[in-house]
Amino acid sequence: MGVSTTTAVPIPVGKAPVLIEQIRPAIAAVEKALGGPQRFFEVNATPTLVNVYVAESNATQAVAYVFMAGALQAPAAPQAASGPTFGVADLTFDETRAMATVVGSLPKSTFRLFSVVGVQEGGVSYLVTVDSALGGEFEVTIGPTGKILGTNQQLIPDTAVPAP
Repeated sequence: MGVSTTTAVPIPVGKAPVLIEQIRPAIAAVEKALGGPQRFFEVNATPTLVNVYVAESNATQAVAYVFMAGALQAPAAPQAASGPTFGVADLTFDETRAMATVVGSLPKSTFRLFSVVGVQEGGVSYLVTVDSALGGEFEVTIGPTGKILGTNQQLIPDTAVPAP
């Protein structure tokens, strides 16, 4: 797959294969529950829920929150963590356009995840995890308006071929 230079038709809110439109409400619910702005390691949307990983203790721990069916669930216990973080102001993606090029380019694929992760230089990276109709899983790095910036194939062991 090459780097995309075309613009795809926007996906109406609520019609994307994952709950991308619920990312901002999930973050708002977490920040309301915690009493103000937070730093995050990652926020991702699946077809059924949004996961929010809040950085705590000077970004040495992550607390996972699940936002499902419009409601914030009780947090998980803190886990050791490290890495770059980001704030809500770093989220510049367009909910209707971010996944449009990938979805339009891979109509027979299964979309597992839209992730926002902090990057070392500051800001965020947007990743779409895809199960190919031909087999295999890969991540597509996209820009905030859906431009495909690159891909990264995930290695999945081939269980159909017995080892020698």
